[in-house]
Amino acid sequence: MPVVSRPQAGAPARLIYVRSFADTNIWRLDMPGAGIPATSPPVIAISSTRGDFVPDLSPDGRRIVFNSDRSGEIEIWAADTTGDNAIQLTSMGLIPGFARFSPDGQSVVFQTNPEGHGDVFVVAAGGGSRPRRMTNHPATDAIASFSRDGKWIYFSSSRTPGGAVWKMPASGGDAVRVSPGPGTLAIESMDGAYLYYSDGASSDRPGWLLQQSLKTGEVVKLVDNVIAVSFAVVDGGIYYPERTTASDTRLKYFNLATRQSTVIASSLGNLVLGSIAASRDGRSIFFSRVDSSVNDLMLVENFR
Repeated sequence: MPVVSRPQAGAPARLIYVRSFADTNIWRLDMPGAGIPATSPPVIAISSTRGDFVPDLSPDGRRIVFNSDRSGEIEIWAADTTGDNAIQLTSMGLIPGFARFSPDGQSVVFQTNPEGHGDVFVVAAGGGSRPRRMTNHPATDAIASFSRDGKWIYFSSSRTPGGAVWKMPASGGDAVRVSPGPGTLAIESMDGAYLYYSDGASSDRPGWLLQQSLKTGEVVKLVDNVIAVSFAVVDGGIYYPERTTASDTRLKYFNLATRQSTVIASSLGNLVLGSIAASRDGRSIFFSRVDSSVNDLMLVENFR
């Protein structure tokens, strides 16, 4: 919010602006079982003096891929679930984000904006390779995920009015539309029979969580008030955070068998409402939280 003083004879101009800083870290919450309320508070899993956020857990539960600006620019990083053995996967300087593992844990799909709009890329999960571009379209293609068999990449695209879920072969090729209506982050069920996505139009606006049959195309509404990119599919259910106040969040679990939601943990703080990650058995959740933030008013003398 820069403001420059009005010119005055003999007086130098001044610039005033706000400098904001937020320290975000990745936290871990363990439960006795999927959908069972947590009996202990969350603990820090990955932290630094910079931002670490939007985690995804590898299929074997050993590694986390996440966004971080610990190297200066926001890039994609991977580390053990304890934060050890961290490696930088991208060096693009293009604000990549929403990274997610492939089913075999060997690749990571993410979005970035080389032409000023979103496109989908894939990079090796072990580092040491250049990202491979998957989409190159004037529309915004973003928030991608792999199918359970690794043959497809789902992504949200503005190629149609209002946006929708699309998919393309993981080996490259033409994309086809999947969802009949709006959709953002799309995640397959563990058996690959259904696709789950929210009709929320942005990362901070709640909407319906939808279930679409990949065989018949039938779409069913499951639960309301789900943030578009903040849910995790596990065996038997779906975890999702829900705002209770402007600075506090609780975690809920939707049981796919009973079609009921229960509160798993409350007072989780100011979560970064990007993706959350969960182990397949539903016993561990990883999420990013704003642990401290400050806004400073800065003055530049003799501005020109």
